Order: sequence, then C-alpha cells, then structure tokens
Amino acid sequence: MEKSTNMTVVEKLNQLLINYQVHYQNLRLFHWNVKGPFFFVLHDKFEELYRDAAEKIDEVAERVLALGGTPKGSLKNIVSNADVESHEEQMEANEMVNSIISANKKLIENLNGVLTTAEEAGDEGTLDIFTSYIQELEKQNWMFKAYLK
Repeated sequence: MEKSTNMTVVEKLNQLLINYQVHYQNLRLFHWNVKGPFFFVLHDKFEELYRDAAEKIDEVAERVLALGGTPKGSLKNIVSNADVESHEEQMEANEMVNSIISANKKLIENLNGVLTTAEEAGDEGTLDIFTSYIQELEKQNWMFKAYLK
C-alpha cells in the first residue's frame, strides 16, 4: 500500500476517531446524569459503553499511527469536525438512549467509509480490526430499540 493510499484511510479513520470521542463524552455525561426508574440499569450500561468506547478510541488512534498518520484528538479538531452531536448535561433517560442509537448510526456510516476505503487500498489490517465494530454497534442499536418499546 503506497503512502497516498495510507493517507486516504487515515483521513477516514481520523473522522471515526473524532466522532468516537464525542460519543465517548456523551456516554460519560449520560452515566453521570441519568435519573429515573431505570437509573441502575442505564447507569451501569452507560459505564460499560463508555469504557468500550475508550478502548475503541485508543485502537483507532493506534491504527492511524501504524499507517503513518497523526491521530486527531485536539478539542479544536473535535469541535470543528464532529458529525456526532454533542449533548447537554441534562436529558431525559429515553432521550439519552435515542441519542446513542443516532450516534451509533453515524459511527456505522463512518465505519462503512473506512472499510470501503481500506478495501480499495488493499489494507487488510484495517479491515481486520474494524469489521467487528459494525456488528457491535448494530447489536447495541437492536437492544436499545427493544429497551425503548
């Protein structure tokens, strides 16, 4: 894989990284601020999700580095380039769940772009790492939609 091809994959990964960082921060806020009859269930679930997101953020950043890029993580880059909406501290619990579903959809779109670009570039390493992310996010969305019914 040549350097210009690497940088195309890196650009896609950096967008994913930026969006995951916003998603992570939202999950932390939700964990801290959830209230209501499902507090214990959602409080624990949100913690599980933000811990998972933190691991994924690190994995995305490390892949960017492995491809010779620089991970985009400054607040300036995050705020000016995020596609995932950053939320306020106070939201109703079901709104929090709906926002996670929306963020997951955006992350799935990002991941599909990463995988398409990596496939075109012959980047098997990126394909190997990130294919399972889509399955995990789709499963989360299915479970959250079932929770909301």
